[in-house]
Amino acid sequence: METTSVSTVKPKRKDKSEDVQEERKQEETPSGEPQRKLLRLGETLDKPLAVPEVQLNAVYQQKELTQWLQTTWTKAKGDETVKDDKTGAQVFADPFQICLLPGLLAEGTSKALVSEIIDKVTWSRKQMDLYEFYQSTDLSNMPRCRLLTNFLQVLRKQVRPWLEKVTNLKLDYVSASCSMYTCGDYLLVHDDLLKDRQIAFIYYLSPWEGAEEWNETQGGSLEIFSSDSQCFPQFPVHRKIAPKDNQFAFFKVGSRSFHQVGEVTTFDYPRLTINGWFHGETNEAFVPDSMRAFPRLSYLQPDSSSKQQPLALLLNNVYLKTATRRSIQKRIEENSEICLYEFFKREKFELARAQLLNDSDSLVWRRQGPANAHNYEVMDLSTARGTIQELLQLFRSNAMFDLLRDFTDLDLSGADAVRPKCSVELQRWSHGNYTVLGDGLVSEENTLDLVYYLNAAEGAAVITYLSPDGELPNEKQKQTQTQGSDEEDDDSVLLTISPVDNALNIVYRCEGTTKFTKYVSRNTPLEKGPVFVISCSYKE
Repeated sequence: METTSVSTVKPKRKDKSEDVQEERKQEETPSGEPQRKLLRLGETLDKPLAVPEVQLNAVYQQKELTQWLQTTWTKAKGDETVKDDKTGAQVFADPFQICLLPGLLAEGTSKALVSEIIDKVTWSRKQMDLYEFYQSTDLSNMPRCRLLTNFLQVLRKQVRPWLEKVTNLKLDYVSASCSMYTCGDYLLVHDDLLKDRQIAFIYYLSPWEGAEEWNETQGGSLEIFSSDSQCFPQFPVHRKIAPKDNQFAFFKVGSRSFHQVGEVTTFDYPRLTINGWFHGETNEAFVPDSMRAFPRLSYLQPDSSSKQQPLALLLNNVYLKTATRRSIQKRIEENSEICLYEFFKREKFELARAQLLNDSDSLVWRRQGPANAHNYEVMDLSTARGTIQELLQLFRSNAMFDLLRDFTDLDLSGADAVRPKCSVELQRWSHGNYTVLGDGLVSEENTLDLVYYLNAAEGAAVITYLSPDGELPNEKQKQTQTQGSDEEDDDSVLLTISPVDNALNIVYRCEGTTKFTKYVSRNTPLEKGPVFVISCSYKE
């Protein structure tokens, strides 16, 4: 097939996720739902004391504490956690240097800051593969917000030189903004590493009575990851730091400073913070980090060795008719995608779904990482038996390559085929699973994707394809890490695939096209169990 004759993927189907995005856009104004919720919570706050200016807690200005922190920051090693009995300040060395300073500001300041945030801050909704939350503009652009502007000056004139002494780093300037995570919001695994970022910080605001310190059931923790010898973050989470009112956390940004904000699971309070970075000279970890590549799919040739079921025993007979094949080919040539409903015979689909849900003894699953790229489970295909094995063998069979040639006119079989190959993966998706934009998901050449769902649930394993024209990883992802850049432009979203049972989605994507699978929120109903996806990729 002449690949130039097929257009790039085009968004022809609008699904419910687009409606949700539209609703979220309406919340970006000060009169939106997050502002109304904050106003309601503001009514539950005791009237804050008049705070003429933001002041550091006097205990953190004592020379003895600065010396203790400097020594501890430099010498703490391994799993050691060092704590100052007087202030409660803590320093962790593993997996990277983190410091917690409870009670950073004078008493009553956090409540006054929250009151000003409620009254004067305008929020923008930020949505991408990596995050969903609300963010303000930079504190330097808030002339109406006296206390927040004052807080920024404290960071610049007092905290910055103090941190230089503690960390022995040259820090030139600070950038900061307010962030708000409501129920279902999250920020996935990243390292914060950009060219001149040296120290990342988070100042927590939660002055409501009974919610001054969050527990694990409320979510929103700063979750810290260990990394392997190649500097890839590894599951499970190594350490969790729960939000605590008036606590200041900071850590050294580097090639191993992997962390995330766990999904907020409480409807009662938002996770409010002032966060940002202290910047300096080029971070020494930046160059090697930018050259770190994500793992890629491995491709195999058609499998002719195993005994395979005839297509007529597995597929819905309508898809074997010549007229149907021609119609499918025409649709794919025009739109580069199609969804084939009831693709397998219904009895085969039901058998496969039941086996996946019930056969936990023989089927072997492993978590797919690294954590800054993927978080879902894949099945060891050698453990497949019965109907599952039949379906998986079909996707690698010569008969399937022949069928896809008829569907697409690609040279996947026949006299013009050179070395066609495919990748086949059976995935299991549950709460907390995701993929994010990264090199491993960018198509290096024209590719045919197949996506088939079993035990589908709305909102789980939703796949979005993005245009190759925009700035995409590594630069795009690096720029969006916790900066809260605007959500992906509608023009760059080519296609969104939502789960439908026993439906085969066929997507022809051009070189440079990338995709991600949206984070599965804990609000997503999965009463029937996890969602299973047979994900295949074919190349001529």
